[in-house]
Amino acid sequence: MWGMTLDPQLKKQLQHLDGVEADWDIILAGHTSLRVGGPVSCLLRPLDLAGLQTAVQVLNQKHHPYFILGRGTNLLVQDGGTKAVAISLEKGFSQVECIDPTGRVKAGAGLRLSRLLRFCLQQGLSGLEFIAGIPGSLGGALRMNAGTHAGKMADVCEAVYLLLSDGTLKKLMRTKLSFSYRRLELPPAAVVLGAELLLTPSSREQIRQRIRSLLEVRKEKQPWQLPSAGSVFKNPPGDFAGRLIEAVGLKGVRIGDAQISPKHANFIVNRGRARASDVHALIQLAQEKVSEEFGVQLELEIEVVGNNYNS
Repeated sequence: MWGMTLDPQLKKQLQHLDGVEADWDIILAGHTSLRVGGPVSCLLRPLDLAGLQTAVQVLNQKHHPYFILGRGTNLLVQDGGTKAVAISLEKGFSQVECIDPTGRVKAGAGLRLSRLLRFCLQQGLSGLEFIAGIPGSLGGALRMNAGTHAGKMADVCEAVYLLLSDGTLKKLMRTKLSFSYRRLELPPAAVVLGAELLLTPSSREQIRQRIRSLLEVRKEKQPWQLPSAGSVFKNPPGDFAGRLIEAVGLKGVRIGDAQISPKHANFIVNRGRARASDVHALIQLAQEKVSEEFGVQLELEIEVVGNNYNS
């Protein structure tokens, strides 16, 4: 498969990197929340900052594309796969600690949001309850300013740590961060390493109650039982993508084993053996129908990686 080819010299360099684990010819369906996707030539797991810096330096020197996999949420990998190298930060960048008694927490980009929320609950720190039920990692949540009606990452982020494309490190304070709807402006090719979050001391019982309440709402309104990539489209100004898709009669529509969720029309679920091409066809159908009916261009919230052909 084209997506699995890798220059032999580059492969040799990546095989011998200190502080980096490497797996070859990986099918990404097993690493994404949608459970679809083709091959990637290499999956790197840096165990520390030095390993990540060296890996990125080697890839940049060879002008070879790469992307941060995160937890594979908010991601559609095409059936044809990608020649890009995938990098997972989960092993080396999942630390979390309180750095002062006022409620300031420092956490790594590879930390799962569920683990971060558990830590905050244990420490009696409020402010992140809105991430309850959101899959993924802190790095991905920061990059897309993840959130709900109950809050967003911009509300609590005090600083972001970055690895820049030239290999240097940078700390951007809150005053230098530009958050917008589902976006954090970052320097080109910058890798998010972690962040400082400013939270508020509160009782564990109050935090637990807020988490429980938000989870109940999510379970009632969103498809939890089936694999998905979360919200597919950004909400257009003054409206909701799910409402528009439902209004054009697409709620519950199925192509192959991919389906626009009968529970929430801005979710596409995998009912068993969906392919990325099935998901992509539903995305295009929704965009076309909503554009025809309402003149609204639905913009993707999920990221699409790779080539759309079947191998």
